[in-house]
Amino acid sequence: MGAEVVPKLTFEQFRELSSDGKRYELIHGEVHVTPAPATRHQFVVQNLYESLAPFIHKSRLGEIFLAPLDVRLGAEIVLQPDLIFVSNARAGIIQENWIEGSPDLAVEVLSPSTAGHDRAIKLPIYAEAGVSEVWIIDPIARTVEVFSLKGTKYLVDATCAGHQVLSSNLLPAWQLPLDALFDFRGHF
Repeated sequence: MGAEVVPKLTFEQFRELSSDGKRYELIHGEVHVTPAPATRHQFVVQNLYESLAPFIHKSRLGEIFLAPLDVRLGAEIVLQPDLIFVSNARAGIIQENWIEGSPDLAVEVLSPSTAGHDRAIKLPIYAEAGVSEVWIIDPIARTVEVFSLKGTKYLVDATCAGHQVLSSNLLPAWQLPLDALFDFRGHF
């Protein structure tokens, strides 16, 4: 099942959409709707957050947020990464109801219904907006791709799989074994 597209809206109209459990994103004025994530997806987001949040807060590096939270990257572009990191240097982009500008890190956890959208549509938007680093996590394949912005394009810094450890130049000294990231507590 792909993303459903509804007529173009302004940012203000987009912000008035109801909260119905679906994820809404605004891409060039078009609203893209995706279903709520599955449990495998949620386990990965939770495991990542439980590792990153204490590290970021203890090190006083900035703020970390979970979806659903709008990240406005342009007049007609609002995305909802699964996890968002905003460094202290960029703290001014944190608004009361959304993030107004490029976070330092955007994490996308793939779902079968959104994988193509996340790679083909969202990744170039993140690059154009200047998001420093993007992680694409595939819970089915149990892989993580770390993309770093070089100029106006992303280069793959790392592709992690198996029993490797996820790390990031953006967050020195932080590491997470993929075995812990993909811990589904015996469910899958």
